[in-house]
Amino acid sequence: MSYSRPPNVVVAGVGLVQNPSPSTVIPAGIVPVQVDAAIASTSTLGVVKVGSGLTVTPQGLLSATGGSSIIVNVTLTAVNYTALATDYYIGATKNGITITLPLGILGKVYYIKNQINGSITLKGSGGQTINNSSSKTLGDEDGLIVVFDGTHWNDI
Repeated sequence: MSYSRPPNVVVAGVGLVQNPSPSTVIPAGIVPVQVDAAIASTSTLGVVKVGSGLTVTPQGLLSATGGSSIIVNVTLTAVNYTALATDYYIGATKNGITITLPLGILGKVYYIKNQINGSITLKGSGGQTINNSSSKTLGDEDGLIVVFDGTHWNDI
């Protein structure tokens, strides 16, 4: 695949004006183009219409707003437990248990927390490792966030 265009040519589009105006003579160097209309307003960002829960600052920064919150699945366990794909937060409420991560799904995140004094073990399944190790020990009140990268689990 190749891409070809005449050098030093700027084609003005909607919302842009070429300054100086295009001519049949291609000037050497960079052709300046200036904005003829506002690219961003409080309700639009370029050709993107901003809807509910989004705002655009006068500087053109798009941001999310509103009072919505994220609700995650919470699992507390006092026995050995294998995480489910629907889990997010897994809290160990008993010393000495093992939490096993399922076969990884690319981008899946778990937050595992040892909620007691003592230690728990976190391990992968199917030969998948956590930071290149078969298991990880969490001590008193330790927590760990892991994400699957397509090959193994990594703490973040």
